[in-house]
Amino acid sequence: MQLLVSHTLLYGLLASTVIIVIGLVLMAVTNSTGYACDSSGDALNCILSFNPLSSSASIYPTTLASVISGVLQTKPFAIIELGVIVLLATPVLRVFNSLILFGLERDRSFVLITLFVLGVLLFSFFIVPSIPIFKA
Repeated sequence: MQLLVSHTLLYGLLASTVIIVIGLVLMAVTNSTGYACDSSGDALNCILSFNPLSSSASIYPTTLASVISGVLQTKPFAIIELGVIVLLATPVLRVFNSLILFGLERDRSFVLITLFVLGVLLFSFFIVPSIPIFKA
């Protein structure tokens, strides 16, 4: 059981690292984020001087569908965001794997505890961002 859990974390970290490095290399080679902000021709300056409150903030992907669309168009910034999403999803997958393993062992108390932890994680990812007080 511990081997599967540790492999989940290891492979999730490795996958996210590879995806992020691919996006960074692609950005370095093209000197572009793939989005309109870098009309100046300097992708790094565009990212470092990005202001999320400006009108140009809507050009970067903010939903999973827009990230996937950007990845399919090989936009470097979307590829980097996909790597971050994989990194964030790794612990959730680890908790889900633990839930399945505890279920197979018929350990009801740990199933309930793990189910609660999974619920808290999913709540924090999908519900909390829609609560007005938590919006930036």
